Amino acid sequence: MTQSKPLILISNDDGIQAPGIHALASVAARYADVIVVAPDRGYSGQSHSFTVDAPLRVRDYDMKIDGVTAFMVGGSPVDCIKLGVHGLVPRRPQLILSGINHGSNTSSSVHYSGTLGACREAALLGIMGIGFSIDDEDVDADMTDACNVAAKIIEWALSAPQKAGVFYGVNIPSGCKPLGIKPVRLAAGHWHEDYHMSRDPWNSRYYWLVGTFVDDAPGATDTDVYWLRKGYATICPCRLDVTDYDELNALASTSL
Repeated sequence: MTQSKPLILISNDDGIQAPGIHALASVAARYADVIVVAPDRGYSGQSHSFTVDAPLRVRDYDMKIDGVTAFMVGGSPVDCIKLGVHGLVPRRPQLILSGINHGSNTSSSVHYSGTLGACREAALLGIMGIGFSIDDEDVDADMTDACNVAAKIIEWALSAPQKAGVFYGVNIPSGCKPLGIKPVRLAAGHWHEDYHMSRDPWNSRYYWLVGTFVDDAPGATDTDVYWLRKGYATICPCRLDVTDYDELNALASTSL
């Protein structure tokens, strides 16, 4: 690695063996030195969890991609970013990427997603973080178009000014060539959730979470869900500051 090239750190929540992270690392290696620090297994739905009560075990991992150094970590995506920045990379990354996730991360899913958790941690560290997701959960999903979108966004990100407290979620449609890339807001939506109960061979109960996404504002035409369904890739800027300023002002005018 040379100081003349930027450094990109990459993680994911599907695990280092997932095809999506190999695709993303291959694209990023066109533009920068790349270090991958990713979980040794899937950590989907882990949001911003990280490890405080156990050691993090690290092993070298050969991704067989020129210009890419990789480490496999027994921890969450956020563990990987923290450990990567503070312990494994030789210098501060210019950019942190996560993905390409198998399955979209739109609307309220950004709060649950380990993919976006890694990007949120990047923003907390003052580094631009971008999470990539393809709207296809098939492990054999064709990543060609997703890689083309990633390339365009990486090129933009390496020359864009760093904006404090912001990270980005990118979603790419599957089964069609994206019609373009749309800047969007998060859709207002939630997951209708249920737990299916069953019994194991010893007759002990166990529960499995299932859910269906519900778009709470289906008429909105400026959201990630709307444009992804229309065949566009989407990019949504998200903020670390979750303060409700209207409510803050209302509280300030009351006698507490």
